[in-house]
Amino acid sequence: MSLGPMGMNSGMDINSMVSKIVNAERVPKQQRIDDQQAKNDASISAYGRLRESLDTMKNLMMKFRQEKAFAARKVETTNDNVVSATATTDAIAGRYAIDVLQLAQSHKVASDVLPENAKFGPGKLQISLGDQQFTVDVKKNSKLVDVVRGINDAKSNPGVRASIINDVDGPRLIVASTTSGQENRVKINAQAERGDLLKKLEYKTLEERVKDLEKARANAQELISPLTEKEKELAQKIADKISAAAKQVDEDIAQEVEQVAQTVQSKAAQPGSETGDLSKAAVTAAAAAAEAAKSLKPEDRIPGWSETASGTLLDSYWEPEVELDEKAIEKAPDVPGWSNTASGTLTSSYVTPKEAQEILEQKIAKEDAEIQRAVKAGELTPEQAKEKERARLTPEERAYLEKVDKADADLRAAQESFDTYRGMSEVQAAQDSKVVLDGVAHLSSENNIIEDAIEGVDLTLKGKSEPDKAPSEIDIEYDRQGVREDIEQFVAAYNQFYQLSQQLGGVDPRTGQAGPLSGDSVVRSSDSKLKRIFSTDIEPAPENLKTLTEFGITTTRQGTLEINYKLLDKQINNNFNNLSDFFGGNEGFAKRVEDTIQQMTGVTGSIRTREKSLTESNRRLGDDQVALDRRMDSLEKRTHAKFVAMQDATGKMQTQLSGMMNALGG
Repeated sequence: MSLGPMGMNSGMDINSMVSKIVNAERVPKQQRIDDQQAKNDASISAYGRLRESLDTMKNLMMKFRQEKAFAARKVETTNDNVVSATATTDAIAGRYAIDVLQLAQSHKVASDVLPENAKFGPGKLQISLGDQQFTVDVKKNSKLVDVVRGINDAKSNPGVRASIINDVDGPRLIVASTTSGQENRVKINAQAERGDLLKKLEYKTLEERVKDLEKARANAQELISPLTEKEKELAQKIADKISAAAKQVDEDIAQEVEQVAQTVQSKAAQPGSETGDLSKAAVTAAAAAAEAAKSLKPEDRIPGWSETASGTLLDSYWEPEVELDEKAIEKAPDVPGWSNTASGTLTSSYVTPKEAQEILEQKIAKEDAEIQRAVKAGELTPEQAKEKERARLTPEERAYLEKVDKADADLRAAQESFDTYRGMSEVQAAQDSKVVLDGVAHLSSENNIIEDAIEGVDLTLKGKSEPDKAPSEIDIEYDRQGVREDIEQFVAAYNQFYQLSQQLGGVDPRTGQAGPLSGDSVVRSSDSKLKRIFSTDIEPAPENLKTLTEFGITTTRQGTLEINYKLLDKQINNNFNNLSDFFGGNEGFAKRVEDTIQQMTGVTGSIRTREKSLTESNRRLGDDQVALDRRMDSLEKRTHAKFVAMQDATGKMQTQLSGMMNALGG
């Protein structure tokens, strides 16, 4: 520390003297700490480099140890602009022809040119993507950009993107699916008032518009059907009862059947009875079932019949035929269960669809006439007049007419949509990719990647095949070149380790400088352990593949490994399927090398142990440095204090001496 330039009066530089004394004490101890720490750091760095080199070799061996390492496949294609492929170890080697008929593409629709200042809404856009749907609320006087943001920002949007294209004639709305495939088609239904521009943003195909029209017509047609499901059910129950009764086949039961039909007929005409909901059509079905009983065998329908009865009984039995009036004959073709012997009551009581429609039309015409009269007279508004007229009808008739109104409105809307469609048009169809494999197998996908097109092979489609040219071909074979490169990498990794170990653990013959790990037994033992494995036979391997030498890999005079490529290629080409017996498995070459390196670089390995020991030594040197700094600081303070005290004493002595001299001189 600096205490200032004291002792100048006496000619003494205390700070310089204190510094020299302290440095004389510090330097030897500081040099020892610095030298040891530098040596430790160099050794730690050297061990780290050695460990990384060995771990590189270990990782290569881990790859060799896997059974599928030698089952890798290599894929080549004759036209990479049409198709490329990747293959797993499950792929069967072979050559395959690929015809790409079409690529997958996403669905895209566009609107007509819209006014620059177009306003939309209020309304809703119901947008579907495949079987997923979401709704966009469009506020009154919304701009086209607001509609686009509403679509793109919808939280439940499954993958529909909207954008605006500025045509030379004005803006257009583009709506597209972000996912390709036929099942990911876009549908847009606009709910808005008639004349709203929002209707121009809906999208329906011609097929969908035809279906909507057919559905509306079918709903309207159902309203003129005189036989409801309830009526059919009641009629069937009566028919079943009559059929069961007919099986009794005696005169009393036959009469009961007829009485049941008559009873049902009379009750159906009475409002408020149990079968009040049963129309005449239900009675018709019941009567038809009674008539069916007459088609039974004579012995089942003639009273008194027996095996011994006279044949005269059959000859003399006469069943009268029912005569039909002109009205019944006219209606007969429309009556369910009609037969030449059907009862006249059946046709006279049956209300045909044509008659039901005529009755309904008469009621509607009467209602319209009365409404027009009331409106012209100024008595009521059209809505009030309509409500007044319908109040006179029964609840069933009012409900029916409301259904008619709705069916009529739906039919008109569907017809208008079909006749004057103003919505968006398709600019790009949604389609799957389609491929023909070897001229026989048809494959498809919603995108342009067909997974497992061949077992273990994925195809990536890039373009369509040209019709007048041969199909693209892909070749799948064992990746012999890949295994060759892996063996080369292993040899290179060992040679890099060996040269590094010589550099770190030896002495440079040119400069005579020793490496940071010179004389270290860990370095020498690491190399000797690996070379022992290189020369040891691998028992699970075949006779001609038991050592590295038989792969053409030998040790040079300098201690590195070298490859005889002629012998290596021969083994790879002729014994490829047996290479895993040498390298793979828990007793193979790769596992032995991996375990040996793990003993050196693992958590408890010899190199890791040395690194930990050196790190601990550096920690202790740090403690020594702190203690040395503390002692030197204390020494400096004591030495400085002593010099100051000596200076003070010297000053006092000089003062006293000066006083004495003055006294003597005087």
